[in-house]
Amino acid sequence: MGKYKFSATTTGFYPVGLLEHYENAGTLPADLVDVADDVYIEFTGPIPEGKVRGSNKKGHPVWVPAPQPTLEQLRRQAAYQKQQGLAEAEAIIVPLARAVKLNMATDEEKVKLEAWERYSVLLSRFNPDDTPTRKPPEKPIFPLP
Repeated sequence: MGKYKFSATTTGFYPVGLLEHYENAGTLPADLVDVADDVYIEFTGPIPEGKVRGSNKKGHPVWVPAPQPTLEQLRRQAAYQKQQGLAEAEAIIVPLARAVKLNMATDEEKVKLEAWERYSVLLSRFNPDDTPTRKPPEKPIFPLP
């Protein structure tokens, strides 16, 4: 017997040494099955791409396909990415614009400023509710110095 039990209901592992505490707290699932230590290690390690931990008919852990995000989840993610992109753009634009204003900008900085300002405008026009039929604009990419 391993040091852990698995619950298909919660898709979680429970250390044998702590079962009494879970029981006292009223949170111990009734469907626990013994799992070998190597199974515990596999299913608490890196998650395979596109998979989530689930259970088979016997209540043992298996990797199952991850559910597709809902339209609402996609829209919330797009709104978050929009806000992050706008914040990043502003953080880059401000010092570049200052350099231009003070006639201190290099030609490369002027090109970067224009690219980031265009990106900022296009991103501000992006409506997350149009996800997934419309994608936000791509960030400007410049080689590292």
